[in-house]
Amino acid sequence: MVPTLLLTTLFAILSTFVSAGSNEKSVAWLGENAKKDGVKTLPSGLQYKVLEKGTGVHHPTVDSPCECHYEGKLIDGSIFDSSYQRGSPTTFAPNQVIKGWTEIMQMMVEGDKFEVYIPSELGYGDRGSKPKIRPGDALIFTMEMIQIKGGKVTAVNCDVVTLEHCNDKEMTYVMDAVEHYGMDADAMQVEMERLNGLHRSSAGKNTRAVLLQRLIEAAGRDEL
Repeated sequence: MVPTLLLTTLFAILSTFVSAGSNEKSVAWLGENAKKDGVKTLPSGLQYKVLEKGTGVHHPTVDSPCECHYEGKLIDGSIFDSSYQRGSPTTFAPNQVIKGWTEIMQMMVEGDKFEVYIPSELGYGDRGSKPKIRPGDALIFTMEMIQIKGGKVTAVNCDVVTLEHCNDKEMTYVMDAVEHYGMDADAMQVEMERLNGLHRSSAGKNTRAVLLQRLIEAAGRDEL
């Protein structure tokens, strides 16, 4: 079993070297998985399915320690790491882990339980993690957000397509972003990654990142 350390220091270090896409078998698997009921695909290629919807009202900031349970599997179903098997959850921040986790954790609230399907370029890339994870392997994680222990941002209810449930600031930001980026999901992704990479967290910065994520998803569905 891959040591827990991989979910903190080593995950963060390896993510800086990720470059290659998923191997042929993983690409085919992800393509079929995307067709399944309940599976959503983000512009980054990350896929997820909501297993249980939590009652929390906050998302974690990118540097907020979060107590989580998780189980990691390869596409053949073999488990390579599991906090459930160890009987104890693990605490880490979104910016301390692989890119796929960084993205999905900031979409979750306390009580959420997702199944997440991570392409290699958002995981271990062309390096893999011997002996279990080969270069180019896609990964499957069951992830449960138990407690957000650090910075939080109020869960955003703003619908970026209809502008329903948006406050004045959110509405202004969405309209300005659509005017500036149009349907260019790649440019929005770059800006979202820039916001997530800023050292200091703030409610405004994190709200903008959430809104951009939703705009990227809407652009991918041709809804803007």
